[in-house]
Amino acid sequence: TSGGMRSFIRIVFAMPLSRIVSFDLTTRTTLIISRGSVLDFSSRLDSAIVNAANEGCLGGGGVDGAISTAGGPKLFKDRLALPIVRGKDIRCPTGQAKINGPNEYGFIGTNHVIHAVGPNYFEFFMDEYEEADELLAGAYRVSLDLAKERKLEEVAFSLLSAGVFKGKRSLRQVLEIAVLSICSWVRKNPDSSLKSIYMCAFTRVEAGMLSE
Repeated sequence: TSGGMRSFIRIVFAMPLSRIVSFDLTTRTTLIISRGSVLDFSSRLDSAIVNAANEGCLGGGGVDGAISTAGGPKLFKDRLALPIVRGKDIRCPTGQAKINGPNEYGFIGTNHVIHAVGPNYFEFFMDEYEEADELLAGAYRVSLDLAKERKLEEVAFSLLSAGVFKGKRSLRQVLEIAVLSICSWVRKNPDSSLKSIYMCAFTRVEAGMLSE
């Protein structure tokens, strides 16, 4: 069957994430630090990967481009269908997130994709960095809000604003915002459907900092 073939293809091409350390945030929800690409994540449960998107939400470079390629025509169609909320092409303002699914998206191992837009710190003066920090925290929070609304059980995050867009913020600072935002959200949502929240560290340095 086509569904069986799709599962076989995923097994062949998707390497499992390497779990580094886990933290039980509540009796219900666990935060899992993993090494690998968010595209390595796969779940049979209702779940989502979180894409580091731009405001247009139609694709870009880095992990966004990789997710676009993996998701294929179905994901592009669903991304295109996201309503424009500002200007001519902004589907997701910075600090917000949008969700696609449920659907089968090519070689993506989840039935939902969340597109979260972290800030580009280069667009802020140094004395405005706290505003950018709040936008970054907001992108994580809204992603989790969407997961809760859809009653998802697992979510895997790519690291938002952790590459070139971090500007003069250190990697440690943007990762600290990420972890604190997730932990705070879980504490405030003890009845959430989420069982597992993955943070996918693509580099050894990211993995080391997240596991400290």
